[in-house]
Amino acid sequence: MALVIKRISGKNYYYSFLIYRVLNKPKGFSKYIGIAKPTKQKLALLEDSFKEELIKKLSGKEYSAGSLDKDEIIKTLLFAKHFNQKYQKLTELKRRKYDVDSTVSFILTTLTTEEVDVDLNDVKNALVKTSKLTERERISRNMLNAVESIKHRHKLDKKYLLSLHKTIMASFKTKTPGKLRDRQVYLYRKGEHEPIQNTELKYRPPGYSEINNMIDDFLDWYDRSGLNPIEKASTAHYKLYKIHPFLDGNKRICRLVFNKTLIDNDFPLINLSVEKELYFDALASAVETDRPQLFVDFSLGQYYKQVKMFLKENL
Repeated sequence: MALVIKRISGKNYYYSFLIYRVLNKPKGFSKYIGIAKPTKQKLALLEDSFKEELIKKLSGKEYSAGSLDKDEIIKTLLFAKHFNQKYQKLTELKRRKYDVDSTVSFILTTLTTEEVDVDLNDVKNALVKTSKLTERERISRNMLNAVESIKHRHKLDKKYLLSLHKTIMASFKTKTPGKLRDRQVYLYRKGEHEPIQNTELKYRPPGYSEINNMIDDFLDWYDRSGLNPIEKASTAHYKLYKIHPFLDGNKRICRLVFNKTLIDNDFPLINLSVEKELYFDALASAVETDRPQLFVDFSLGQYYKQVKMFLKENL
């Protein structure tokens, strides 16, 4: 924060000044301090208070302390604000195109990340066909239904979590869609399911008898958490992945919960696994070292990168 002096009629008037950048455009905020020059200690306190006021002004909320500092939180809120302003200025046709393109990209990526056999045509067909869908199109339609569902701000409780899983896994009957797992599962650095050449993570999910209570604890944490949207979304993904409540589809559910958290707070949909290897590495490293901050940092980087891309494409 800079200390700015305005001299009017021979008197000094002091202002605190904050500046942030979205793309290459600076965004400044100022606040009148008074006619007495503050000490460094006083200025630091004023700066912290000013940032809290700015966060509340931008979000309408007061966030609890997390790993992101106030400057980073303000920056994430400014990016969301600029995204929404730019989105609203698009013509109805362009907004529709963006909505379709971003949804198609997310569905294709989130399925192929898990090596589900679908392609771009399958996803596009799933958006428009009303009957006679192929199995690949049906899988894509199920994911589309889930994406549409998280946009409606349902309360994240156990019933909704199970219904979300039932929706996306409806075509995989052997994976018990909509039910918590009834056996031990193992995590691998590449591809979670069995290939012998893959290395098991230095973390093993809890036994299935613990899952029900752990989901209750997770949902209680989620309901009470006052973290900023990016950190809450990332931490929710991390926590749910560690529980690994289902036989299959866990990361797909994690990415849906991640985006539900963002959308509930007026942030855009983020295609978190678009860079598959970086996503896997960040998640595996966070879980193995019990450092969720690693995954928060990765998610934050993807958020900035994808919002910047949208803003640049719509200058």
